[in-house]
Amino acid sequence: MQIQQNIENLRDIEEQRHADAEEALGELIQQRGDTVNALINHRYVSLAVIAFVVGILSRSPTLVAMTGFLLAVVTFAWLWSRNVLVNVSYQRRIHHTHAFPGETTEVEIIVENRKLLPVTWLQISDGWPGHFAPTRTEIFTEDPGDPTHGQILNAYSLRWNERVRRRYELLAKKRGFYELGPAQLHSGDPYSLFERVATNNSRKDFLVVFPELIPLEELGWPLDDPLGDRRVRKRLFEDPSRVVGIREYQPQDTFRDIHWKATARTGQLHSKVYEPTRGIHVVLAVNIASFEAYWRGVWPEMMEYTLSVGASIAKWTAEHGYSFGLVCNAAFTRADQPIRVPPGRRPAQLRLVLQALAGVQYFVTAEFGRYVLQESPRLPIGATIVMITPFVSDMITSASLRLQSSGRRVVWVVLGKKRPDDVPNILIHHLPIPKDEPDWSDGELVVGMSQEEQERRLNARREFLKQRAEYNAE
Repeated sequence: MQIQQNIENLRDIEEQRHADAEEALGELIQQRGDTVNALINHRYVSLAVIAFVVGILSRSPTLVAMTGFLLAVVTFAWLWSRNVLVNVSYQRRIHHTHAFPGETTEVEIIVENRKLLPVTWLQISDGWPGHFAPTRTEIFTEDPGDPTHGQILNAYSLRWNERVRRRYELLAKKRGFYELGPAQLHSGDPYSLFERVATNNSRKDFLVVFPELIPLEELGWPLDDPLGDRRVRKRLFEDPSRVVGIREYQPQDTFRDIHWKATARTGQLHSKVYEPTRGIHVVLAVNIASFEAYWRGVWPEMMEYTLSVGASIAKWTAEHGYSFGLVCNAAFTRADQPIRVPPGRRPAQLRLVLQALAGVQYFVTAEFGRYVLQESPRLPIGATIVMITPFVSDMITSASLRLQSSGRRVVWVVLGKKRPDDVPNILIHHLPIPKDEPDWSDGELVVGMSQEEQERRLNARREFLKQRAEYNAE
């Protein structure tokens, strides 16, 4: 599925990034700790060599003996530091990796020293998202340049073959798709003469915070036939994706129903026979753009409200036995592909849809109406397309009419303050955001976002559009 492919792409990107970080970290280790050059160039070794020369020239056996003792201590510390992090493991065991805002879960951190050499001191810094941080603030330190990210800091002293477990409660604060780590292990010899740093990238862990679910009664969602499909669900209709046989052509058959192979073989027109079904496919089409005029940027509250409404309706469709899916004109986290979850009734379908909505970042990949039209060939004939959008433009209206003419039902869920004009055969639900639009007189492109972040996102979007234009030209 597309969502799983995006996750795999994300993991490949992160693995390459961590590989580059490990290469730079190797240079840092050479400077700080356990190489032969670090031993030779250590200040105590230089001091011992000078003292040894002075002891020989002055014929002082005491000074020579002290020099030998100092060299032995430094060599011992160097050998200790070279092996202190060997067979030291670091693991995270998270009870629940998926949660809704306000929910808590527990993480168990396991550190084990699987060798006879003790670890006299060990400091571990584990990268952690600030929006899913431990409730104990004393162990979590925010990054100075990024308050949404920080580290869990732990200090240990491990004996031989010892395992230490520590448990912390985590609080989910904000929707998102978060990666944990990497964990950096920092240790050395008992005298702190040499230090060693290593990065643990053996396992990738992710935390997912779903969008907040809003009770449909609070939204104003009509619980009595909200999709206008009650009469459709009561009768059987044919599923064009399931052909069970052929028959002679009848006047009411459409051009797409003709079975061309049987027609060519027999010399007479024959039509396909489809399997009857009562199932109805619902596709939630989510528009991540906050305004019709794209230069106005993004309204973060509207974006989160849109995703919450989409998640709440997805939960409703799952509870009522619909086969449902998702399309969204936003990009998945650290990816440039639109989000797509094909319709289905599997037990994990709701989780897949919520997980896709959790990973949405503000990166509009296409104009909403045109995007839904591009996705329509992948959607089942007769599907009900629920457009969840902050506004209705002329392009969205035109796309909806074309979808109707191709055999789809269209329902609008409009979230802006202005209710759109009625359109024939399109069911409209107006669920306006309860917050007022922010004051745009300050001229900021994006509310609540720094200028550097705005420029970074705009540059990323320009690069994406440039690559897509080159691909289309080829």
